[in-house]
Amino acid sequence: MKKWTLKCKSKPSGNKFTIEKGISDEIAQIMINRSVADDDLDMFLNPSLDFLRNPFLLKDMDKAVERIYSAFSRNEKIFVYGDYDVDGVSSTSIMMIFFDNIGYKNVDYYIPNRLEEGYGLNTDAIDYLKENNADLIITVDCGITSVNEVEYAREKGIDVIITDHHECQEKLPNAVAVIDHKRPDCDYPFKGLCGCGIAFKLIHALSGDDFYKDIYKYLEIVSLATICDMMPVLDENRIIVKNGFEIIGKGENLGMKALIEVCGLVDTKINSSHLGFALGPRINASGRLGFSNLGVKLFTTKDTEEAKQIAEIMDINNSKRQEIESDIFFKAEELIEKNSSKDDKVLVLASEGWHHGIIGIVASKITEKYYKPCVLLCIEDGMAVGSARSIKGFDLFSALFQCKEFMVKFGGHEQAAGMTVREEDIENLRVKLNHVADYSLSNEDLIEEIKIEYEISEDSLNLEFVDSLHDLEPFGINNPTPYFLIRDCIVKSRYLIGKDKNHLKIGIEKGKSFECVGFGMAHLSELFEVGDSIDLVFKADKNTFNGNTKVQLLIKDIRLNKTKSVYKHTNFLREYANNVLSYCERVINDNNSDCANSHYPDLERHSSIVDSIVNRKNKRVENIAELFDGKNLFIINTLNGMFRLFSDINILNNEKIEFIFISNIDKRDIKGYNKIIMYDYPNNLDEVYYILEEKDENTDIIMNVNESDFVHLMREFSNIKFDRDKFVRIYKYMDSLSIGEINIGALVESTGVPVISALLIINILKTEGLIDFNIDLENGVVNFEMLPRPEKKVNLEDNVIVKKISCDLEKFIKMYGLD
Repeated sequence: MKKWTLKCKSKPSGNKFTIEKGISDEIAQIMINRSVADDDLDMFLNPSLDFLRNPFLLKDMDKAVERIYSAFSRNEKIFVYGDYDVDGVSSTSIMMIFFDNIGYKNVDYYIPNRLEEGYGLNTDAIDYLKENNADLIITVDCGITSVNEVEYAREKGIDVIITDHHECQEKLPNAVAVIDHKRPDCDYPFKGLCGCGIAFKLIHALSGDDFYKDIYKYLEIVSLATICDMMPVLDENRIIVKNGFEIIGKGENLGMKALIEVCGLVDTKINSSHLGFALGPRINASGRLGFSNLGVKLFTTKDTEEAKQIAEIMDINNSKRQEIESDIFFKAEELIEKNSSKDDKVLVLASEGWHHGIIGIVASKITEKYYKPCVLLCIEDGMAVGSARSIKGFDLFSALFQCKEFMVKFGGHEQAAGMTVREEDIENLRVKLNHVADYSLSNEDLIEEIKIEYEISEDSLNLEFVDSLHDLEPFGINNPTPYFLIRDCIVKSRYLIGKDKNHLKIGIEKGKSFECVGFGMAHLSELFEVGDSIDLVFKADKNTFNGNTKVQLLIKDIRLNKTKSVYKHTNFLREYANNVLSYCERVINDNNSDCANSHYPDLERHSSIVDSIVNRKNKRVENIAELFDGKNLFIINTLNGMFRLFSDINILNNEKIEFIFISNIDKRDIKGYNKIIMYDYPNNLDEVYYILEEKDENTDIIMNVNESDFVHLMREFSNIKFDRDKFVRIYKYMDSLSIGEINIGALVESTGVPVISALLIINILKTEGLIDFNIDLENGVVNFEMLPRPEKKVNLEDNVIVKKISCDLEKFIKMYGLD
């Protein structure tokens, strides 16, 4: 089960700055959740290009510009040295567009073949560039770890300028300039630029006053790279992406137009998902399959037909990539199941025959499915080339750095990395990586977390709210798609849709009706039935059908809130049934069904709380987070109260709370609590008096109830009231089976007797010597044996449990004035 985390545990609200700007509380709270500073509100809501920072704040930018101007003046041969992923292709493309724009012709680019050369600078490539008269190499999206390769280039008489965004190692390359905002001595205020973003800053510095005149030649491509390289969509990235999205597919770049067309997105409002899951994969696919130059050709062509042809080739390559990816994923899963190390915190999987270029995306899918860091390695001729992906809280680059003795080379950042390993060191790498993970990852860290903005009111879920969410776009890392929580919704309909019936569509009702769709979430339908109540995490969207536009909720996750069929859910059944069994055991042991009224000598001094209970003058607490602050005791009395409490526990990730059914309250020391919080009304004044007299003087009693909770309590009393017909139905059904094992659900469904009544009845039948049984609550079954019928007729109304229930009902009626 995924972990739900509420960013805001109270009602959404803004502050004086958001109020001044006319921002609604619901939208303001999302911005506050993202730590958007008050003085950054203008840049967040109106990310103007004017807010872009001075590129010369980047360390060594002045040196790079000086060296490139010198190359211009001497007409030196410049090579842009890129990478084969979206970020590297985009970085190379915008640099080539820049040189073309200023009319500098003595320039070319080089992207290493992923399958033959791997990532980054390499000496063979440097030899090739030397043979082609290179005077200056400008790396983009690579080079920060290429200490030896830069030294080799210098020996060959080639200057190197490094522009990169990856993590630095202990030693920086001895290049003319090293531009990387992550180098320790760089004070650039924002550390979240991608490689293309750094290249974009270099173009800014080289362009001077002409930069803003030509900026739209680059923005579409830099936006694509920023999203696909999973950079935070805040600060300068938000400026780049927001402005880029306004023109993407509509700007000057013929390649981008062709790519959007082949993706079937013409006339579609492009968002981050389109870039990350449609455009980006087609560029990556060509690089992964060894066609490294296609992406640059696409973005730099000035021929419409050529752009279309390249885009179509990329689409074909993407289909091939998907087939290869599926095959590797299947084989990787087989390895996980067969491997003795499947319980490792870091999955390290290796095999021959895996495609070098595809293992990265498969590693991402393995990480997503198992929620563990994953390293996939392709073995060939005694060496293994690998790609790794991580989860939140595990710094992959740092972990690999601690394992560097087992790698020939490696590079990357916190969430993704690549490496080369000798085949004989693969097992050593696995062991060492997991040793590192044992110290930095707890078992709780391996539970996927869904971050939720806040619990939203159904009244706030309208088309105006959905439209307001667009002001927060584009979404991405650090400005994620907002997810919301709505609880206690009744399921009115449930369908599986799609060709393979792998999508879920449900209708829910809470005050008003909503349509909900979960793509690829058919498995969640097993959690609930029509008529049950659910808690839902979702993304708010809208859907237009036959000219009618409605709010649509896109499902992220579902939990059962309450159910008619408690016996189908072990966690609920265990707690509820244990209470019923404990009640029966105590009645039998005490042999006390006395209905005499108790005397409450000091009840007058508690008159206000007693009055609020007896006269039902209570409302549920709005801010549930307040209930879980400090050492508190939670009291429940009904199935409904238990459902409500468990729902609150789930969303507040607080599994260590103490709760008790009120029927057991006199067996519990209730001193030492800050608050006693009641999720149900009590059964009688005896229980109230015990709590008031036994609690600490400073312990507050909080009634987290309303009139509907009292209705549930009355319904439970109605269910347990003596009814001979229910006994007959239970007895006859069990007698027809004679002996064996019966599922509690089958007992309830076959007899039509509510679960609480069924549990009480089998206990009563046992006390009368009619049956013997033991109950397995983990599996929801009763193992029983029918005993010989007694010679004398059994008067069930004289049974001690039946009489105790009758007395409890009498006290309940008297306490609440229901007679």
